[in-house]
Amino acid sequence: MVGWVILARRLGAHAFGILAVAALVCRYGGLIADWGASISGPREVAQGDMSGAVAALDRRRRQSALPLAVVYVACCTITGHRDAAILVTMLLSIGLNRDWVALGRERGARSALPTFVQGTVLLAIAVAGPVSRPVLAASVAYGASLLLSLLLNRIPRRVAGAHRVDGWMMMALLSNQVLSTADTFLLASLASASLAGIYAAVYRIPNGWLALLVILRGGLLAMATTTLRDDPQQFLRLRRSSLRWGVAGAVALVSAIPLAFIAIPVIFGPAYRSGQWPAVLLLLATAIATAGAPLHHFFLAFGDDRRYGFYLLWAAVLNVAANLVLIPLAGMMGAATATVLANAFLAAALWLGVRRRTREAGLFGLEAREPGGVRARPGKTARSDGGGHPAWRPELPASDALSTDGRSGRRIDA
Repeated sequence: MVGWVILARRLGAHAFGILAVAALVCRYGGLIADWGASISGPREVAQGDMSGAVAALDRRRRQSALPLAVVYVACCTITGHRDAAILVTMLLSIGLNRDWVALGRERGARSALPTFVQGTVLLAIAVAGPVSRPVLAASVAYGASLLLSLLLNRIPRRVAGAHRVDGWMMMALLSNQVLSTADTFLLASLASASLAGIYAAVYRIPNGWLALLVILRGGLLAMATTTLRDDPQQFLRLRRSSLRWGVAGAVALVSAIPLAFIAIPVIFGPAYRSGQWPAVLLLLATAIATAGAPLHHFFLAFGDDRRYGFYLLWAAVLNVAANLVLIPLAGMMGAATATVLANAFLAAALWLGVRRRTREAGLFGLEAREPGGVRARPGKTARSDGGGHPAWRPELPASDALSTDGRSGRRIDA
């Protein structure tokens, strides 16, 4: 985050706004190429099928990333933005990195190392690099991060058996990106590049917090997946403690809002003073996201990729619609308000979704029962998910065997 702050100060609001929009284009391309691996990949690794589902997912990412990179470079050349072409390393890094493999193996330090190197290189070039090449710092930093990630996390290139990769997690990943960046895009188009630059700069503060949050809870999905399968009681305890820590983090962030308000013109410069109040709302939205962050992992542990994708899609649609209404009325404050509303909706949807899946799996009240006495309530069972991943199912006596509904989502062959 510090490197981006320095770039914002050196470039000014207008130039940084242009850089921010170019980086968002690369980020969207990278997320399409990622195919949802950064979300669902740790779960697949935790299930141990490295030469099957994991290798198929990695192959699909390679097949997607390279054509998208060619299209991006061609578009930059055709439109006269040749300087931005080297930012293709950001697209490739997001689409091809394998940090999620380390997360699935519960190796948090190995997963975070490429990101640390990326931030260090970005900071060094942002300080010493030429202002005339604003994309240089980001392109070199993301390139170095990608190379390190590939070296640290090896995956078998040959896929054993026939495996399919569905598109629900890609939809979730793109929707999440729309949720976090549509306001900057719409500010640039409905207001001005300068406002978008100020907004994108102050957004770096909550983004820095979110990056730290991702590192701290990086292995949570793998742990949730294995405990749900092997020890449901431990799964419930993990869920309860994770939510407590999430709420504590949200409270800490809210308490830091006055300090961030004062620090913005000091950190970014007087030109960014108008971003102080939007930053307050953005930090409030981030606090809501922090409290609900563990819910993502616990919902995904049940394997319901389709419903998860739609939760994020609905939140993204709400965010875009609110931005279209509020930006013409209130500018940056309107954009930040839309972000608060969308994050609150998503947290509520995930909370209800986790409760529903827990109930369907027969886990309600489990901790009050004797060990080994797990039983699904009559008429209830853990159902197969919309993404084709088997949901956890309690072991039942033969007399209580229940059938699943067999629903499955539309598949896209790898």
